[in-house]
Amino acid sequence: MSQPYPTTARAADRARVGAIDAEIRELQARIRVLQLEQASFQRRLDAYKYPVLTLPNEIASEIFIHCLPPYPDCPPLTGLDSPPSLTHICRTWREIALATPRLWRAISTSYVDSEAEQARVVQTWLERSGCYPLSLQLTVAEQAQNYTLVAMLSHRERWQHAELEIASSEGALIEGPFPLLESLSLSVDDFDYTHPTTSYGDFPQLRAVTLDDAHHGTWLPMSQLTSLTFDEVGPADYLPLLHGAANLVRLNLIDSDTSEPPQGGINLARLETLVMVDYPDAEISSQILDMFTLPALHTLHISGGLLGADPVSSLTLLISRSGCKLQQVVVAGSRKISKKKLRGAFPSIPNIVFERKYSWTRKSQFRNELNINPP
Repeated sequence: MSQPYPTTARAADRARVGAIDAEIRELQARIRVLQLEQASFQRRLDAYKYPVLTLPNEIASEIFIHCLPPYPDCPPLTGLDSPPSLTHICRTWREIALATPRLWRAISTSYVDSEAEQARVVQTWLERSGCYPLSLQLTVAEQAQNYTLVAMLSHRERWQHAELEIASSEGALIEGPFPLLESLSLSVDDFDYTHPTTSYGDFPQLRAVTLDDAHHGTWLPMSQLTSLTFDEVGPADYLPLLHGAANLVRLNLIDSDTSEPPQGGINLARLETLVMVDYPDAEISSQILDMFTLPALHTLHISGGLLGADPVSSLTLLISRSGCKLQQVVVAGSRKISKKKLRGAFPSIPNIVFERKYSWTRKSQFRNELNINPP
């Protein structure tokens, strides 16, 4: 049997219910005020323009370009330093980035497990780059397919700078005209010299070349080159090519193979800069400088061992034989003469520098040593 509900208790409950109703109405009124206040602030936020988004698209595009390495250096395909990272900030930036062909014109890659996917990414970049000349860096794995290289070659008419490390099976693909190509760094693994290769006339703009095998130079227009680098190539191989490279302004001989003494000599009438560093055989290497007659030479960057036992005599013979007016001599690595003595022997050379080691990489050659500047 239920307990009786006292009149006083009922009255207290009704009073509490009334108080709660009043509190609810007060809260609802407060909520409406807050909602109005929220809407007012939201309208202000919606009307606010972030300063960077008020920039004209052309200026934003230039800022994006300066976020990347200067052309022809290549940014990574992915990551914070890559062009795709600019498309992930907001819709406006994505639209600007995708509409800026210069962001996508320099492509550096190497084959990975998912080569087909990489080729798709590269093809996307190539399409986004519009009609701009291209800078390409590609390394092909030994057993890889050639999807990425094929994608790049479909735009061969726009190649301007190319650094390729490819397998011998890919050599046959490097054919046909490259009308804009100005610089080429080429390394071919186990190159098949009997295979038909690109003929003269296919590189009308080619001026700078880096090779790790002189045989590649037999199908390049040596006479029009102004900069040439041989990496781990011996004099017996590169001398025949130099006889046909009369317009060279810069010659780099890096880590030359000196298994055999050099034979013959070469006169390069227009050569202004000669770099000869990292030679393994000092005894034979010291004879290499004697091969050259260089009337226009003004900068010599040389390993100390190449100057032989008597550096003063070696330089004196070069200068007298060439009739050149050296302006700078940089001696790298170990040396058999002091800076003071060398400067005293050649007061006419204003700049004589000694370095611990000469730093050379294909990347530095690709831009810094070729004096390539963005258009």
